[in-house]
Order: sequence, then structure tokens, then C-alpha cells
Amino acid sequence: MDNTTSTTMAPAFVRVRRSRAPRGHVVVVGQWRRDGATVTPVPYAEAVRATGGSPIVLSTFNPPKKAPKDIEVVDSLDPNDASLLDGAVGLVIPGGGDVDPDWYGAVERHPKSRNISHRRDRFETTLLAAALARDMPVLAICHGMQVLNVHLGGTLVQHLADDPKRLDHDRNTPRTQFVHGVHTKDKSFLADLLGSSPTVNSHHHQGLAAVGEPLEEIAWAEDGVLEGVMSTDHHWVIGVQWHPESLVTVDEGQENLFRSFIQATEEFRDRVDDEARSA
Repeated sequence: MDNTTSTTMAPAFVRVRRSRAPRGHVVVVGQWRRDGATVTPVPYAEAVRATGGSPIVLSTFNPPKKAPKDIEVVDSLDPNDASLLDGAVGLVIPGGGDVDPDWYGAVERHPKSRNISHRRDRFETTLLAAALARDMPVLAICHGMQVLNVHLGGTLVQHLADDPKRLDHDRNTPRTQFVHGVHTKDKSFLADLLGSSPTVNSHHHQGLAAVGEPLEEIAWAEDGVLEGVMSTDHHWVIGVQWHPESLVTVDEGQENLFRSFIQATEEFRDRVDDEARSA
């Protein structure tokens, strides 16, 4: 296919209403540098804000070398402290390095493994477990989708390129460039948001193998690589393998995904308030 496929034809997705003023904050997990400093996940925080949310970056690493003044970053946090989600209404787990294969029982680490951080794995798993226990909305992106799957008992393909029949999923292209198509499951939640055949960017060398319960497969690349999952046991828990945060300003379907997430955080806040009033 043409790797510069555009989205000139509008997909038949359902438009998500615009959000109310934010009540409660959305936690975006801070990324990691090899020198131990925090990388501020700016595109993710900006996508949350652009679609009506109020982002705060939480990081278990040292202070960032550079931090945008308009994004709140709290660093050097205990990776085992689940109470860090108190007051939050949603969780975004962003892209990044590889999940340690030890977490999903792999016998060996692939030689192409890169940027593994035990501390980040532990921090994200702590926050994810707390979010799922509270039925808090979770948007897990690229590495985040892999963390979600591993946490729920799934496994990963450590290097997709080992299979020559697969597409090149680890593209050295701008993140605003669409490079391959995705098929969404008929009548699925993701199909409603994105349409049946959206095109996406691609910047990952690993993928999901065995899928953990209660995740449902809802989107696939043209070569069969799993691109989207959702939890059937929670109100709003979605994982996608591409990077929608980089496409929010250029693709209405990807904007819809974030708007749906923010809408879910508002509904979560309403449920929490209702439970507090009835207690």
C-alpha cells in the first residue's frame, strides 16, 4: 500500500460531545531518560488539555531537564504508592521503552530490547492496578497498551520484525504521518469513534501475543498485528498501539478518542460524587 495514505474521506464515526469544565485531574505518567531524569510527555498532556481535561504528570524519576511551564510535573515519587491516584479522574499510560520480559515470564530477553526500566514498570503497574480497582478510565498508548496487557496476564512479541511477513511497525517517520491502515471490529466502541478503517502512525517494535483477560481484541493492522483492545469488565479502559496524541490536531477520529476518554473521566467523577453522597 501507499505508506503516505491520507484520510481525505470522512469516516463514519460518532462525534463525541465537548467536555464540561474539568473537575479532577488526569494523571499522565512521566517518561524516562537513561540518565534517570523525567521526560515530560508533552504531546499526551497537550492532547488531554485540548480535549477538555486537566493533566498532571506524575513521575517516579528525577526532575526533568526541561519542563514546560504550563504543564504541572510532580517527580521523584514512590513507585509503590497507589494513593498518588487520589483525586484523579483518569490515567494515561504513554509510549516509551520495552516492558521487562520478566514481567510476562519470557525465558530470554530479545537482543533488540531497548530502554527497559524496572522502576517505570513498577510505577505504571502500581497506578494501573489502582485505576482498575477504582474503575477509573484508562487510556493506554503504545508501550502503555503493552503494560495493560502484561498486567492482566498477557504476553508480548518481543520483536515484530522477526517475522518477515509483517509490516514495518517501527517507522522512522513524523508522528503526524499516517503509514498503515487499521481494521476495527464491527460495531465495536473503537469503530464508533474512528470508523471501520482508519489510518494511523506506527512507532513500535513489539506487540501483543497472548491477550490478558478481560481484554477484548477490537482493532488490527493489515498484517494481523493487534492494534486495539478494551476491557469488558470496566466502564472505559482502552489500549491502542499507535500514537493518537500526535494525531489529535489532524484527525477527527483520533480527537474523538481523546474526547471520549475525557467524557468518561467526567462520568467517573459523577459516580464518585454520587457514591460519596449516598454513603
